[in-house]
Amino acid sequence: MFKTEAYLDAIELAIDDFCIDFDRDKYIKEFHCDYAHTISEHKTLFISLFGSKTAAESEERTDEFVHFCVTNDIPYMFVYGELLTISRNLMRLFAQEGDVENIKRLSIYFDTLEHQITIAYFHKFLRRLAVKNHIRLSHLSNLVEKNLMIHYQQHIEWMIKLIDFVQHLDDAYPYPELNHTLCSFGKWLHDASIPYIITTSHFKEVGLLHQNLHDLASDVIAQTKGGVMKPKNLIHLMHRIDYISLEIGNEIAILNDMVMIEEYSKDPLTGLLTRRLFEKVIQSQIEIAKATESQCSLMMCDLDHFKLINDTYGHLAGDAVIQHFAESLRTLLRKSDFIFRFGGEEFIIILPSTNETNTRKIAQKLCDFTAEQEITFDGKPIRYTVSVGITPISIDSTSYILKETINRYVAEADAKLYLAKQNGRNRVE
Repeated sequence: MFKTEAYLDAIELAIDDFCIDFDRDKYIKEFHCDYAHTISEHKTLFISLFGSKTAAESEERTDEFVHFCVTNDIPYMFVYGELLTISRNLMRLFAQEGDVENIKRLSIYFDTLEHQITIAYFHKFLRRLAVKNHIRLSHLSNLVEKNLMIHYQQHIEWMIKLIDFVQHLDDAYPYPELNHTLCSFGKWLHDASIPYIITTSHFKEVGLLHQNLHDLASDVIAQTKGGVMKPKNLIHLMHRIDYISLEIGNEIAILNDMVMIEEYSKDPLTGLLTRRLFEKVIQSQIEIAKATESQCSLMMCDLDHFKLINDTYGHLAGDAVIQHFAESLRTLLRKSDFIFRFGGEEFIIILPSTNETNTRKIAQKLCDFTAEQEITFDGKPIRYTVSVGITPISIDSTSYILKETINRYVAEADAKLYLAKQNGRNRVE
């Protein structure tokens, strides 16, 4: 066995060269704390692996290292790239010293280590992928009104069957339908008949993604029929299939939102959704976000000095301003965003697949757009502004969304809105 403990300094230097260079303390304090901790722990476990003194110790540390990588979604190719960098650096060192014997031992050692890591990663990755898809399936099952998400649920069931097949290659396990037009999801795609859905770019994108996914699944089956299993290739293919599966979920979620908006009852003055539907919609959106591993946010808007508009121009003028603002929301937001008239001159928006940064940009754009507008009522020009409070919705593994959780998100957005008012109005907080 090649004694790597004598070269730990060179190995650590190689890992440092490969990993992202950052000032650890500053990075953790100011930016991506979780990621910084993950990379730091990853490096510690990797160096510990190379410090193994026996084959048994190496096997145990390999298992611990790979488990950490898979659990923290560190890609296999990242780990493989590190191994390659370390091996090349040590090879260069021995070549400079003319140490031919150690070069041979090093080559055998890294071939063995790469194989051990690849096999361990393959099995742990598949188990984690199976768990993820079962969790996604449970979130979809929790939806009170599935609408189009019932079809994505069928797709997840197809995914689980594919994962089961790859996990049981030695057991002649059946694989799922490979023809993209004959699986349950594919049959729906080709028979869908909702006009305002099938004409959208989102629907067309789903079709392309779905066909691509089935092509990759066919490659997976072909890889297993050659007699020699190649775990490295299968890891890459299954990584790609999982990514496309989530992309399909995100696109279906957008189409599903369009269906829900079209079918739900509207506020008579603005044509927007009513407050009584808010709890049902946000609960569905949180479950969908969990199933598709995406983000969503809340945005609460309130027209500034609206009472003054009513007192100065009359309530009909106030209604005209509310209608104008509702139209501005429809103009600036996506068709898949849920816009509610929450009460009087207050509005709340659920933005699916939108993180806090993008929500803030959208809110600022709305503020700027509104401040530039002018409406005319009864021959009189009226200008108005809006204040906005935003809050991201944290997506965790909670199986059921409590009413108290929803109320907390609304309270957070309302508190941000109040802060915007306190800080001068016509702004985002």
